[in-house]
Amino acid sequence: MGGIVRVATLNLSKGENRWDERAPLLIEQLVELRPDIIGVQEVDLRIDQGNWLCRRLNDLVSDSEMDKPEYTVHHMVNPRDRVTLEALAIMTRLPVRAHEGLDYLIRNRVAHRLRVEADGAPIDFYNTHFHHVQDPEGHEMRLAQSRKLIEWMDGHGWESPKVLVGDFNSLPSGPPILLIEETMRSTHEAVHGSEPHHTLTPMATMLKGHEPPSGIVVDYVFVSGEVRPLEAGVCFDRQHPDDPSLYASDHLGVFASIGIGPEKPGEPG
Repeated sequence: MGGIVRVATLNLSKGENRWDERAPLLIEQLVELRPDIIGVQEVDLRIDQGNWLCRRLNDLVSDSEMDKPEYTVHHMVNPRDRVTLEALAIMTRLPVRAHEGLDYLIRNRVAHRLRVEADGAPIDFYNTHFHHVQDPEGHEMRLAQSRKLIEWMDGHGWESPKVLVGDFNSLPSGPPILLIEETMRSTHEAVHGSEPHHTLTPMATMLKGHEPPSGIVVDYVFVSGEVRPLEAGVCFDRQHPDDPSLYASDHLGVFASIGIGPEKPGEPG
């Protein structure tokens, strides 16, 4: 049981940063990607961004894929003072068996888990967004968040395949990522031997008007040991044809096609 599953992650940058112009570009590339499951961060609750994306995606793919289930979206709201502003969300067309969240109790950050099925095989899919400030206190917060996250995942057991995605606000060499990689591996690194050149676009506040320098990678797709990374890359990376400064978000997305269960004949690898 199992099969090949396409997973992805993207930080949406809420309804800010030229959202009305970004939205068509994002939807166009989301329809092309058609992930089986995607974790998104900075989902704007003020404009019901997650449900809008889900409805729009279903509208655009339903005619061509009538034999496949519609996408559903599952939110996890950021706690405390940002409770009415933003959330995490997971959107999937796979059958959902459970949904729960983890409050890190550190600033306004959370994680959530969707247990889904792919050809009858259970998969635990985790989505998160770590603290963003790049100072000594911020580094300690991210390390504490990574410890809490792994402990939470430990509590679910490692018998079922696991996928972890998100904006970790941590470079590949940073302690939070090294801690995660003690139990999981990055799909992009597994397939290509390294992480992407970058996962921020020129729309990022810190880089506006400049090409992102090599090495600024903060978005990842991790998998547990028994999962087979078959394909990996960046997505949502196409600029608007009439405006090279306009991207779908201030982050690139990261995607992977993964093998679950026994290897099947003709499987890429």
